[in-house]
Amino acid sequence: MIRTENLTKLYTMNGKTVTALDHVTLRVQKGEYAAIVGPSGSGKSTLMHLLGCLDTPTSGSYRLHGRDVSTLGKDELAQVRGQEIGFVFQGFQLLPRLTAAENVALPLLLCGIPPKERAAAARALLEQVGLGERLHHTPNQLSGGQQQRVAIARALARNPAVLLADEPTGNLDAQATADVLHLLDELHRAGRTILLITHDSVVAQRAERQITIAAGRIIGDSAKDIPVFSKFSPKIITK
Repeated sequence: MIRTENLTKLYTMNGKTVTALDHVTLRVQKGEYAAIVGPSGSGKSTLMHLLGCLDTPTSGSYRLHGRDVSTLGKDELAQVRGQEIGFVFQGFQLLPRLTAAENVALPLLLCGIPPKERAAAARALLEQVGLGERLHHTPNQLSGGQQQRVAIARALARNPAVLLADEPTGNLDAQATADVLHLLDELHRAGRTILLITHDSVVAQRAERQITIAAGRIIGDSAKDIPVFSKFSPKIITK
């Protein structure tokens, strides 16, 4: 489903070119639950932005369902994001004036689904994440864990090929973290493809596969038994 070859991203900062992602080659199969784990500055957020079609690589290729999306323009990338990828973020990103049901239905509204169908789909998704009795609650009437479950329901609204969860437990307490991870486990068992981005190795262990990234490189992959090296430093090229 996901296939990258030598995916590289360079940024220019203060006259210097910094390699944020360094020739990353990765395969993720349909139905797989993989965690990409690494400390702050390791390149995992850059990789998430590229895999989520939120940014384009400097070089290398990225194929999603066999389609090379690494060369697409902004409008085409937006179309891929809307149809193929469901996003869950650390900060929930719910609209505060909308109810839980309205937040979940928003992606369906944007693609022209009729009101009755949107409402029915939102109800079913909120029931799936255990919030069937919170349809008409606004985000400020929900706990952090409940808000994240609403965000997961919204991410599933268009039945995306991939669920991309970026630090989904970063703002949650221990019980809410357990609830969200249990929900991701259930989605995986149902056949959903999940990529979990995290700095927490304990959270990463919930996935069936752990991919470790440091200094923009994959340095460990439990699926391939790649050894994890301890000494890496980012490449800085002075122009």
